[in-house]
Amino acid sequence: MSRRDRSRADARAPGASPDRGTSPRSVSAPPDAARAEAAARIAWLTLVALTLARAALAFVPSMWAWGLNLMRFVPPIPAWALWALAALALVPAVARRAQAVLEAMSLEIERTPALPYLAWAAAAAALVWLHPDRLRFVGDYLLRFGTAERALKPAVLFPQALPLDVLLHYQLARWLDVAAHMDVNTSARLLGALEAAVLGALAYAFARALDLRGAMAATVAAVVLFGGWLAVLTGYAKAIAEVSVLTAAFAVLGLRVIRGKGGLLAPGICVAVGLVLHRAMLGLLPALALCWIHALRGPEGRARLSRPVTWIAAAIPLVALAAMMPRMIATFATMDPVHFASPEVRRQGGLIGSMFAGTRAADLLDVIVLLSPVALAAPFAAAALGRRAPWGEGLLLVALAAPWMAMMLLLHPSQGLFRDWDDFTTAALTLAMLTAWLVATIARAAPRWSWLGVPMLLGALAPTAQWLMHNADLDRGLVRVETYLHEAPPRSEDERAKTWDFLGIRYAQLARWDRSAEAMAQAASLAPSPRILEQWASAESWRGNDAGACDVYRRLLAITPDEPRAWFGLASAAWKLEDWKEVARAAKELMRLTPDDPQPRELYVQAMRRDSARVAQTR
Repeated sequence: MSRRDRSRADARAPGASPDRGTSPRSVSAPPDAARAEAAARIAWLTLVALTLARAALAFVPSMWAWGLNLMRFVPPIPAWALWALAALALVPAVARRAQAVLEAMSLEIERTPALPYLAWAAAAAALVWLHPDRLRFVGDYLLRFGTAERALKPAVLFPQALPLDVLLHYQLARWLDVAAHMDVNTSARLLGALEAAVLGALAYAFARALDLRGAMAATVAAVVLFGGWLAVLTGYAKAIAEVSVLTAAFAVLGLRVIRGKGGLLAPGICVAVGLVLHRAMLGLLPALALCWIHALRGPEGRARLSRPVTWIAAAIPLVALAAMMPRMIATFATMDPVHFASPEVRRQGGLIGSMFAGTRAADLLDVIVLLSPVALAAPFAAAALGRRAPWGEGLLLVALAAPWMAMMLLLHPSQGLFRDWDDFTTAALTLAMLTAWLVATIARAAPRWSWLGVPMLLGALAPTAQWLMHNADLDRGLVRVETYLHEAPPRSEDERAKTWDFLGIRYAQLARWDRSAEAMAQAASLAPSPRILEQWASAESWRGNDAGACDVYRRLLAITPDEPRAWFGLASAAWKLEDWKEVARAAKELMRLTPDDPQPRELYVQAMRRDSARVAQTR
């Protein structure tokens, strides 16, 4: 097939728009049909394997594949219904029929230019709003939620937080609480739903930036939108949500630059906003540099240099970088080493030696398949396409993903990948965008495989919906966390201690005191810190085990003998047991530690009086 014939086939490929406005130097020739069909076949087989694995692992009592066995912990009827739709779409005859329907529906919606953006925005917002995170297990959810709810100072608890992070996730929440009596959880969910709407519109804009229409535009938008990153938009007050949204926005703007349809000002503003939000947005700089290199090539590029807007586009991110860099450097030096040079990392051979040590290789794979459900198809499809893929625009997406992939390999979250999966949501999103672009490239070059878009769409949607359902289901979510601790593979003591600690706190918030005490006992057996011991003793008291509470308080006081709260807790538990000597001992210590407080003296007097009365009764 000649190059002219291939170009005509590309123009006729399903989902392709006419190449109006596309710079001829920005997009290389499509791959030949044979390579594209081989890539499509490999992508389809990958989807088949993932779908079968998700079904089989629902019955395997192991947490090695916690990224694929989610159906063990989701209500069975909706979980298996979603799985069945995704599995049915893998049948070529079914997918072709579905693609024809999707093509007609998409083209009809696209007759009104703004309608697809609104539809994707509404669908994304509704999906996250209907699935609030009730589990609150991810990352530092509980700590951040408590900071805003109790009006604590974020600069003390989160000194690394940059101004926009504090504004969105603390100051805005406090203002809505005071001005509109909106509780912190509702305001966080509302912000997440609005950001999901923006992400939905950006997902479709990503497809349009690739000149796609119809069913293939819907497929690409779905692969970009549906992923685990949506779960951080369901009430989690952390900047990683906005990081993902801004990364998607930059991808759209960057593709427009590469295709000769957009300028450098908008990408520069996007990067500047990101730099005021979170230090991780430094990862956009290589892709921004690539946009500049591309835009300044040739005579047109030289002409850009004489325009004031070009210098403004350069100045905006540079000013933001200069303003934020001192705080970023301070965070890199003081807080980030725990993620790259922890004692466990050093024990496993350092940063490189620990990269795949122990269970880490399996956990990294779990993170990828959980957060970006169809991304495993990308490397195999890319290998099959080879150099004939239009890597001009693909290189931008690779540059966008590369820093996040490096971070994924090097970062060791302090609470483990199972809990701190939020650290990798943007990495997963960049993989999804690269996967979506590959799917579009394959469909253009191999029109016979355009039906592959349907299983791709449902392959992304079904696991994502199950993930959102799981986080919204408190009881099943807690069961999954406990299962992770009990089933193979065994986890490090530090990770188990932190996970049991979470369970103890969460059960206490739910007034499930028996479970809270049991979880705190497990945490204390691994990491008997004063805080854990105090919370364990409190849980024992609340569940009515005052003798057990006294024992734990004594254990705590052996570590921190000058802690007034511990002595007061011991006095309270001993009072219920009518152990007046112990009450008196605790009161005496409280008098020493808090001499200006009259309550300990009164407590001491009452304890001594009651003890004397009991002695008198026994005579």
